[in-house]
Amino acid sequence: MGEVSPLNELYRNYRDLGFEFLTIYVREPHPGENYGAHQTWEQKVKFAQDCRNQDGIQTRVLVDTLDGTVHIAYGSLPNMVYIIDKNGKIAFKAMWTDHKEIETVLANLVLADQLHAKGLRIKPSYTEKLNYIPAEYAGGLRERVFDRAGPKAWEDYKAVFSQSRK
Repeated sequence: MGEVSPLNELYRNYRDLGFEFLTIYVREPHPGENYGAHQTWEQKVKFAQDCRNQDGIQTRVLVDTLDGTVHIAYGSLPNMVYIIDKNGKIAFKAMWTDHKEIETVLANLVLADQLHAKGLRIKPSYTEKLNYIPAEYAGGLRERVFDRAGPKAWEDYKAVFSQSRK
């Protein structure tokens, strides 16, 4: 689920400014012996609760359908982040979670509201960019995720990662 502690901090800093933070548990990212691919709705809900509790996620956690309806509708990519403005428009979307980028977007939305409240005209500006990020999870999250899932998750990850480095 990405970098949890910085996202919790963003949640604490921006929740009183009218932002709602939701985490959507879509699937077990690295199934193993302990936490395999979901077979039942009850199992998926339990895995989401365990993930929330073990990783210390402070936001509200929603659970996608067993077949991943929401995940598919929003692109099926890992660790997707969407920021939807108060008018229902997508203000930001990204594959992978980067708390610094998210904070920049949230601060920009706050500034836009402040300028609008002062009667200043504002207009949207579209930006597109390609970011490069380390292939490793930060802060020991990878180890927690794979250890929780089980040895098979580590084996699968190492097999894929060794091929991607070639």
